[in-house]
Amino acid sequence: MVGKMADSLEKLVIAREKNFVKQNILRAKRSYPAEPKWRSVDTRHGDTHDLKRSGLLPIYVHKKNYGKVPRFVAICAKADARVETPERLDEDKVSRVPVCRYIDKEERRMVLDGMKQKWEETMKQFQGLPFLADTLPKAQRKARMERELQQLEKDIAIIEQHPHIYVYDDAVHIL
Repeated sequence: MVGKMADSLEKLVIAREKNFVKQNILRAKRSYPAEPKWRSVDTRHGDTHDLKRSGLLPIYVHKKNYGKVPRFVAICAKADARVETPERLDEDKVSRVPVCRYIDKEERRMVLDGMKQKWEETMKQFQGLPFLADTLPKAQRKARMERELQQLEKDIAIIEQHPHIYVYDDAVHIL
């Protein structure tokens, strides 16, 4: 029995023996040499920097997804388009509403009469002011009334000169 065990141990030791030197030689013959890292030397003392990280190589433009719209942007654009379509329909309805409206002769005459009446009232108040404005509030009130009268005179002249008047409606474009 002892002999049988010794024989089996010998076989195991012999079977496990490897020629590591021979294996290393074969591995060295079959392997490729390690490529050095791409570096850039930027000073005369030999300071080196990794070339890929330096930005000197056009790596990004050679990626397969360069120049393509990212998926999340496309998804957001589709969602915005879905929301925007009803809004655009509402804008089309608003754009069909006429922006300017024509003032007919009767309305023009009423506006002109109202402006002339306002001018007469303001002129009556202005003539009631003292000739010399001795205090600051009186001078400011007189200057304000003069500006109002001048503006009313300009508006009356414009309405009298132009028989066809169109009024722009600001409320249509406020969203």
